[in-house]
Amino acid sequence: MTAPQRARVRPVDLVADALRGTDELVAVTGATGWFGAVALDLLYKALGDQAAARVVGYASSVREVVVSDGRTVTVRSLIDLVSQDPPPTALLHFAFLTRDKIAALGVDRYASQNVTITATVLAAIAKHKPRHVVVASSGAVYSSTGRLVSDLRADPYGTLKHLDELAFRAAMGDVGGVCVIPRVFSVAGARMTKPGLYALGSMIGMATVGGPIEVQARGPVFRSYCGVDEVVALSLWLALSGRDAVFDTCGTIVEIGDLAALVAQVHDLDVGVVRRTWDPDLVADRYFGDGRLMEELASEAGLLLRPLPALVRETSAWLTNGQEEHETPRQRN
Repeated sequence: MTAPQRARVRPVDLVADALRGTDELVAVTGATGWFGAVALDLLYKALGDQAAARVVGYASSVREVVVSDGRTVTVRSLIDLVSQDPPPTALLHFAFLTRDKIAALGVDRYASQNVTITATVLAAIAKHKPRHVVVASSGAVYSSTGRLVSDLRADPYGTLKHLDELAFRAAMGDVGGVCVIPRVFSVAGARMTKPGLYALGSMIGMATVGGPIEVQARGPVFRSYCGVDEVVALSLWLALSGRDAVFDTCGTIVEIGDLAALVAQVHDLDVGVVRRTWDPDLVADRYFGDGRLMEELASEAGLLLRPLPALVRETSAWLTNGQEEHETPRQRN
Protein backbone atom coordinates (compact mmCIF):
# COMPACT_ATOMS: atom_id res chain seq x y z
CA MET A 1 0.00 0.00 0.00
CA THR A 2 1.10 3.56 -0.70
CA ALA A 3 1.97 5.59 2.39
CA PRO A 4 -0.65 8.26 3.10
CA GLN A 5 0.27 11.82 2.14
CA ARG A 6 0.82 14.19 5.05
CA ALA A 7 -1.51 17.16 5.17
CA ARG A 8 0.18 20.24 3.73
CA VAL A 9 1.01 22.87 6.37
CA ARG A 10 2.21 26.46 6.29
CA PRO A 11 5.79 27.35 7.28
CA VAL A 12 4.65 28.76 10.63
CA ASP A 13 2.74 25.55 11.39
CA LEU A 14 5.83 23.46 10.61
CA VAL A 15 7.92 25.60 12.99
CA ALA A 16 5.26 25.36 15.71
CA ASP A 17 5.07 21.58 15.34
CA ALA A 18 8.86 21.26 15.46
CA LEU A 19 9.11 23.34 18.65
CA ARG A 20 6.07 21.89 20.43
CA GLY A 21 7.07 20.11 23.63
CA THR A 22 10.71 21.20 23.44
CA ASP A 23 12.78 23.50 25.62
CA GLU A 24 14.72 25.02 22.73
CA LEU A 25 16.23 28.47 23.18
CA VAL A 26 16.77 29.96 19.73
CA ALA A 27 19.29 32.62 18.70
CA VAL A 28 18.89 34.36 15.34
CA THR A 29 21.78 36.30 13.81
CA GLY A 30 21.22 38.81 11.05
CA ALA A 31 17.86 39.52 12.66
CA THR A 32 17.33 42.78 10.77
CA GLY A 33 18.05 41.24 7.36
CA TRP A 34 15.57 39.42 5.15
CA PHE A 35 16.08 35.87 6.43
CA GLY A 36 16.56 36.91 10.04
CA ALA A 37 13.41 39.02 10.11
CA VAL A 38 11.40 36.17 8.60
CA ALA A 39 12.84 33.81 11.22
CA LEU A 40 11.78 36.14 14.04
CA ASP A 41 8.28 36.38 12.55
CA LEU A 42 7.95 32.60 12.35
CA LEU A 43 9.32 31.99 15.84
CA TYR A 44 7.17 34.65 17.50
CA LYS A 45 4.05 33.33 15.78
CA ALA A 46 4.91 29.74 16.63
CA LEU A 47 5.85 30.31 20.27
CA GLY A 48 3.32 33.00 21.13
CA ASP A 49 3.74 34.31 24.68
CA GLN A 50 6.83 32.12 25.21
CA ALA A 51 8.76 33.78 22.38
CA ALA A 52 10.19 36.67 24.37
CA ALA A 53 11.87 34.25 26.78
CA ARG A 54 12.97 31.70 24.19
CA VAL A 55 14.11 33.75 21.17
CA VAL A 56 17.01 36.22 20.99
CA GLY A 57 17.83 38.21 17.87
CA TYR A 58 21.24 39.64 17.00
CA ALA A 59 22.39 42.27 14.53
CA SER A 60 25.37 44.56 14.03
CA SER A 61 24.11 46.84 16.81
CA VAL A 62 21.34 47.06 19.41
CA ARG A 63 18.03 48.17 17.95
CA GLU A 64 14.28 47.58 18.07
CA VAL A 65 12.29 45.71 15.44
CA VAL A 66 8.59 44.95 15.08
CA VAL A 67 7.64 41.34 14.38
CA SER A 68 4.64 40.40 12.29
CA ASP A 69 2.21 40.14 15.22
CA GLY A 70 2.99 43.72 16.23
CA ARG A 71 5.29 43.08 19.17
CA THR A 72 8.41 45.22 19.51
CA VAL A 73 11.58 43.20 20.04
CA THR A 74 14.98 44.41 21.15
CA VAL A 75 17.76 42.96 19.02
CA ARG A 76 21.18 42.61 20.64
CA SER A 77 24.64 43.30 19.24
CA LEU A 78 26.21 40.23 17.62
CA ILE A 79 29.24 40.28 19.92
CA ASP A 80 26.89 39.55 22.84
CA LEU A 81 26.00 36.16 21.34
CA VAL A 82 29.16 34.66 22.85
CA SER A 83 28.01 35.57 26.37
CA GLN A 84 24.29 34.79 25.99
CA ASP A 85 22.86 33.42 29.23
CA PRO A 86 21.07 31.06 29.24
CA PRO A 87 22.89 29.80 26.15
CA PRO A 88 21.03 29.00 22.94
CA THR A 89 20.31 25.38 22.11
CA ALA A 90 19.49 26.25 18.50
CA LEU A 91 21.16 28.87 16.32
CA LEU A 92 19.88 30.29 13.04
CA HIS A 93 22.81 32.09 11.42
CA PHE A 94 21.84 34.63 8.75
CA ALA A 95 24.41 37.39 9.40
CA PHE A 96 26.55 38.07 6.33
CA LEU A 97 27.46 41.16 4.33
CA THR A 98 25.62 41.02 1.02
CA ARG A 99 27.36 41.01 -2.34
CA ASP A 100 26.53 44.66 -3.05
CA LYS A 101 28.88 45.73 -0.23
CA ILE A 102 31.95 44.58 -2.17
CA ALA A 103 32.03 47.64 -4.41
CA ALA A 104 31.94 50.05 -1.48
CA LEU A 105 34.31 48.19 0.83
CA GLY A 106 36.72 46.50 -1.56
CA VAL A 107 37.58 42.82 -1.37
CA ASP A 108 39.93 43.06 1.63
CA ARG A 109 37.59 44.97 3.95
CA TYR A 110 34.60 42.98 2.76
CA ALA A 111 36.34 39.70 3.48
CA SER A 112 37.67 40.95 6.82
CA GLN A 113 34.25 42.03 8.07
CA ASN A 114 32.59 38.79 7.02
CA VAL A 115 35.35 36.71 8.60
CA THR A 116 34.85 38.66 11.84
CA ILE A 117 31.14 37.77 11.79
CA THR A 118 31.97 34.12 11.13
CA ALA A 119 34.60 33.99 13.86
CA THR A 120 32.22 35.52 16.41
CA VAL A 121 29.51 32.94 15.70
CA LEU A 122 32.03 30.08 15.68
CA ALA A 123 33.26 31.24 19.09
CA ALA A 124 29.66 31.17 20.35
CA ILE A 125 29.22 27.63 19.04
CA ALA A 126 32.42 26.47 20.74
CA LYS A 127 31.26 27.97 24.04
CA HIS A 128 27.54 27.18 24.02
CA LYS A 129 27.61 23.84 22.15
CA PRO A 130 24.14 24.26 20.60
CA ARG A 131 22.37 21.11 19.49
CA HIS A 132 21.09 22.52 16.21
CA VAL A 133 22.48 25.12 13.78
CA VAL A 134 21.10 26.45 10.49
CA VAL A 135 23.49 28.45 8.28
CA ALA A 136 22.23 30.20 5.16
CA SER A 137 24.58 29.65 2.25
CA SER A 138 24.08 30.67 -1.37
CA GLY A 139 23.83 29.27 -4.86
CA ALA A 140 26.83 31.50 -5.49
CA VAL A 141 29.04 28.76 -4.03
CA TYR A 142 28.75 27.06 -7.43
CA SER A 143 30.98 28.23 -10.28
CA SER A 144 29.84 28.27 -13.89
CA THR A 145 31.25 24.75 -14.22
CA GLY A 146 29.23 23.49 -11.25
CA ARG A 147 32.24 23.18 -8.95
CA LEU A 148 32.48 25.03 -5.64
CA VAL A 149 34.20 28.41 -6.00
CA SER A 150 37.56 29.03 -4.33
CA ASP A 151 38.90 32.30 -5.76
CA LEU A 152 38.53 35.04 -3.17
CA ARG A 153 39.62 37.83 -5.53
CA ALA A 154 37.38 36.81 -8.41
CA ASP A 155 34.33 35.90 -6.30
CA PRO A 156 34.64 36.96 -2.65
CA TYR A 157 30.95 36.44 -1.86
CA GLY A 158 30.72 32.88 -3.19
CA THR A 159 34.12 31.90 -1.80
CA LEU A 160 33.35 33.17 1.70
CA LYS A 161 30.02 31.37 1.66
CA HIS A 162 31.84 28.18 0.66
CA LEU A 163 34.29 28.63 3.53
CA ASP A 164 31.42 29.30 5.95
CA GLU A 165 29.84 25.98 4.97
CA LEU A 166 33.06 24.13 5.76
CA ALA A 167 33.69 26.02 9.01
CA PHE A 168 30.21 25.59 10.47
CA ARG A 169 29.90 21.94 9.52
CA ALA A 170 33.25 21.29 11.20
CA ALA A 171 32.31 23.35 14.27
CA MET A 172 29.07 21.44 14.77
CA GLY A 173 30.89 18.16 14.29
CA ASP A 174 33.27 19.19 17.07
CA VAL A 175 30.42 19.85 19.52
CA GLY A 176 28.30 16.89 18.46
CA GLY A 177 25.47 18.92 17.00
CA VAL A 178 23.50 19.08 13.75
CA CYS A 179 24.16 21.53 10.92
CA VAL A 180 21.66 22.32 8.15
CA ILE A 181 22.78 24.45 5.21
CA PRO A 182 20.33 25.67 2.56
CA ARG A 183 22.09 26.94 -0.55
CA VAL A 184 19.79 29.80 -1.46
CA PHE A 185 19.19 30.78 -5.07
CA SER A 186 16.18 33.08 -5.56
CA VAL A 187 13.51 33.60 -2.93
CA ALA A 188 10.40 35.72 -2.60
CA GLY A 189 7.94 36.82 0.05
CA ALA A 190 7.50 39.25 2.90
CA ARG A 191 10.37 41.11 4.55
CA MET A 192 12.35 41.61 1.33
CA THR A 193 15.08 44.17 2.01
CA LYS A 194 16.81 46.27 -0.64
CA PRO A 195 14.28 45.37 -3.36
CA GLY A 196 16.25 47.30 -5.96
CA LEU A 197 18.99 44.68 -5.78
CA TYR A 198 16.64 41.89 -6.88
CA ALA A 199 14.97 41.38 -10.25
CA LEU A 200 11.61 40.61 -8.64
CA GLY A 201 11.79 43.55 -6.25
CA SER A 202 12.76 45.95 -9.04
CA MET A 203 9.93 44.76 -11.26
CA ILE A 204 7.39 45.11 -8.49
CA GLY A 205 8.62 48.65 -7.87
CA MET A 206 8.09 49.53 -11.52
CA ALA A 207 4.69 47.84 -11.60
CA THR A 208 3.36 49.65 -8.54
CA VAL A 209 3.67 52.99 -10.36
CA GLY A 210 1.96 51.62 -13.46
CA GLY A 211 5.04 50.64 -15.44
CA PRO A 212 6.78 50.35 -17.73
CA ILE A 213 8.54 47.23 -16.44
CA GLU A 214 11.99 47.44 -17.97
CA VAL A 215 13.83 44.13 -18.39
CA GLN A 216 17.51 45.00 -18.77
CA ALA A 217 18.70 41.55 -19.78
CA ARG A 218 18.78 41.12 -23.56
CA GLY A 219 19.52 37.40 -23.49
CA PRO A 220 17.69 34.53 -21.78
CA VAL A 221 17.84 34.65 -17.97
CA PHE A 222 16.46 31.78 -15.90
CA ARG A 223 15.74 31.79 -12.16
CA SER A 224 13.77 29.64 -9.71
CA TYR A 225 11.84 31.04 -6.75
CA CYS A 226 10.57 29.59 -3.50
CA GLY A 227 9.31 31.32 -0.36
CA VAL A 228 11.94 32.65 2.04
CA ASP A 229 9.77 31.43 4.92
CA GLU A 230 9.68 27.97 3.34
CA VAL A 231 13.49 27.81 3.42
CA VAL A 232 13.71 28.98 7.04
CA ALA A 233 10.94 26.69 8.29
CA LEU A 234 12.16 23.59 6.48
CA SER A 235 15.76 24.17 7.62
CA LEU A 236 14.71 24.58 11.24
CA TRP A 237 12.47 21.50 11.05
CA LEU A 238 15.38 19.46 9.69
CA ALA A 239 17.77 20.71 12.36
CA LEU A 240 15.35 20.02 15.20
CA SER A 241 14.80 16.56 13.70
CA GLY A 242 18.49 15.89 14.26
CA ARG A 243 19.39 15.61 10.59
CA ASP A 244 22.45 17.15 8.94
CA ALA A 245 21.67 18.38 5.44
CA VAL A 246 22.92 20.58 2.62
CA PHE A 247 20.35 21.35 -0.07
CA ASP A 248 19.72 23.71 -2.97
CA THR A 249 16.56 25.77 -2.79
CA CYS A 250 13.86 24.81 -5.27
CA GLY A 251 11.11 26.49 -7.25
CA THR A 252 9.60 26.62 -10.72
CA ILE A 253 12.20 27.75 -13.22
CA VAL A 254 11.09 30.94 -14.97
CA GLU A 255 12.62 33.09 -17.70
CA ILE A 256 12.94 36.69 -16.55
CA GLY A 257 10.63 38.02 -19.29
CA ASP A 258 7.91 35.63 -18.17
CA LEU A 259 8.47 36.78 -14.59
CA ALA A 260 7.97 40.39 -15.72
CA ALA A 261 4.73 39.40 -17.45
CA LEU A 262 3.55 37.69 -14.27
CA VAL A 263 4.37 40.79 -12.21
CA ALA A 264 2.35 42.85 -14.66
CA GLN A 265 -0.59 40.45 -14.39
CA VAL A 266 -0.51 40.48 -10.57
CA HIS A 267 -0.69 44.29 -10.70
CA ASP A 268 -3.55 44.28 -13.23
CA LEU A 269 -1.37 45.74 -15.95
CA ASP A 270 -1.38 44.83 -19.61
CA VAL A 271 1.58 42.68 -20.67
CA GLY A 272 2.48 45.52 -23.03
CA VAL A 273 4.03 47.42 -20.12
CA VAL A 274 6.96 44.98 -20.24
CA ARG A 275 9.80 46.53 -22.24
CA ARG A 276 12.77 44.51 -23.40
CA THR A 277 15.34 44.38 -26.17
CA TRP A 278 15.38 40.62 -26.82
CA ASP A 279 18.19 38.60 -28.35
CA PRO A 280 17.56 34.85 -27.92
CA ASP A 281 20.94 34.03 -29.48
CA LEU A 282 22.89 35.39 -26.50
CA VAL A 283 24.29 32.91 -23.98
CA ALA A 284 21.67 32.07 -21.37
CA ASP A 285 22.19 33.12 -17.74
CA ARG A 286 21.04 30.20 -15.60
CA TYR A 287 21.03 30.65 -11.82
CA PHE A 288 19.12 27.84 -10.18
CA GLY A 289 20.08 24.66 -8.40
CA ASP A 290 18.92 21.09 -8.16
CA GLY A 291 15.84 21.57 -6.01
CA ARG A 292 14.79 17.93 -5.89
CA LEU A 293 16.12 17.32 -2.37
CA MET A 294 14.29 20.35 -0.97
CA GLU A 295 11.10 19.22 -2.69
CA GLU A 296 11.48 15.73 -1.23
CA LEU A 297 12.14 17.08 2.26
CA ALA A 298 9.19 19.47 2.02
CA SER A 299 6.96 16.57 1.01
CA GLU A 300 8.21 14.52 3.95
CA ALA A 301 7.64 17.42 6.33
CA GLY A 302 4.19 18.12 4.90
CA LEU A 303 5.28 21.66 4.00
CA LEU A 304 3.19 23.45 1.40
CA LEU A 305 5.43 25.03 -1.26
CA ARG A 306 3.56 27.95 -2.78
CA PRO A 307 3.39 28.55 -6.56
CA LEU A 308 5.17 31.50 -8.12
CA PRO A 309 2.05 33.71 -8.62
CA ALA A 310 1.29 33.49 -4.89
CA LEU A 311 4.89 34.38 -4.04
CA VAL A 312 4.80 37.39 -6.35
CA ARG A 313 1.56 38.61 -4.75
CA GLU A 314 3.00 38.23 -1.24
CA THR A 315 6.19 40.06 -2.16
CA SER A 316 4.21 42.87 -3.74
CA ALA A 317 1.92 43.15 -0.71
CA TRP A 318 4.94 43.48 1.56
CA LEU A 319 6.73 46.06 -0.59
CA THR A 320 3.62 48.19 -1.08
CA ASN A 321 2.01 47.90 2.38
CA GLY A 322 3.92 45.80 4.86
CA GLN A 323 7.17 47.70 5.34
CA GLU A 324 5.64 50.80 6.90
CA GLU A 325 3.44 48.73 9.21
CA HIS A 326 6.49 46.95 10.64
CA GLU A 327 8.72 49.97 11.23
CA THR A 328 9.30 51.25 14.75
CA PRO A 329 8.91 55.02 15.34
CA ARG A 330 12.72 55.24 15.54
CA GLN A 331 13.09 53.57 12.12
CA ARG A 332 10.54 55.92 10.54
CA ASN A 333 12.38 58.92 11.91
